[in-house]
Amino acid sequence: MDRLQDRVKLERPVIRLDQSGENVIVETLNHEIYHAKYVISAIPPGLTTKIHFNPELPATRNQLIQRLPMGSVIKTMMYYKEAFWRKMGYCGCMMIEEEETPIGFTLDDTKPDGSAPAIIGFILSRKASQLANLNKEERKRKICEYYSKVMGTEEALHPVHYEEKDWCKEQYSGGCYTAYFPPGIMTQFGSVIRTPVGRLYFAGTETATEWSGYMEGAIQAGERAAREVMCKMGLIGEDQIWVPEPESEDVPALPITTTFLERNLPSAQGLLRLFGYSAFFATVAAGVIAFRRGYVAFNSNFK
Repeated sequence: MDRLQDRVKLERPVIRLDQSGENVIVETLNHEIYHAKYVISAIPPGLTTKIHFNPELPATRNQLIQRLPMGSVIKTMMYYKEAFWRKMGYCGCMMIEEEETPIGFTLDDTKPDGSAPAIIGFILSRKASQLANLNKEERKRKICEYYSKVMGTEEALHPVHYEEKDWCKEQYSGGCYTAYFPPGIMTQFGSVIRTPVGRLYFAGTETATEWSGYMEGAIQAGERAAREVMCKMGLIGEDQIWVPEPESEDVPALPITTTFLERNLPSAQGLLRLFGYSAFFATVAAGVIAFRRGYVAFNSNFK
């Protein structure tokens, strides 16, 4: 923080980005003006629509950012008098697949010294949208009921405190954990996700080529965008933009093993195409066999 000094500006939403002059002009909501040679944007793609650009964004970029919605997540924190699940021999990590459950998975969030016993849980996707219609107390009750059901104890019904964060209400994120590509968007517009627009470069976890949607992806994207700017400034060569991530010495990477079927199964579109070809050739083969055996005859005298 000492090295950063006052360079990091918090609570400064950007509302305008002007590249029409010698420098890039960035204006914030409180009308502060900043000048820069280059700008790196690491916000969720959809939030780019809150910024006025001069000149306007290219058509494909504009179309892309309007088609990338954010995911839906409500983060919940259930605090208890004690970590009773540890006494029962449980780790506090639950993955609940039942259709009616509000929580998808949980983790033990008790502090390392044993204070503030808590279970952190996540309400995901469509369930987050459905449960957003309930009030906070109703969500708390439903969550406790399922914790009690899964762990088999009534202690889960009696938390001492409850906190939650509905990320879908955040106007400067729009949701959580990341933006996602609906069907067809990646193939139509995905190629421009990392393409610079003038002196504006794009980072953010959505632009990562590995671990997109995670902190690791955000770091990779930020470093790549910084190297792109350094290359443009003549500080590094173009061949240095995409630098492989060094392997951790403390935690070496392990290979991901896959089965033969996992490596070779076709996509849903490919599978449907395969079924279509198979049905066509099966029909042709059946027709040939029927013709050779005399079950059908063709009349060539057409009028």
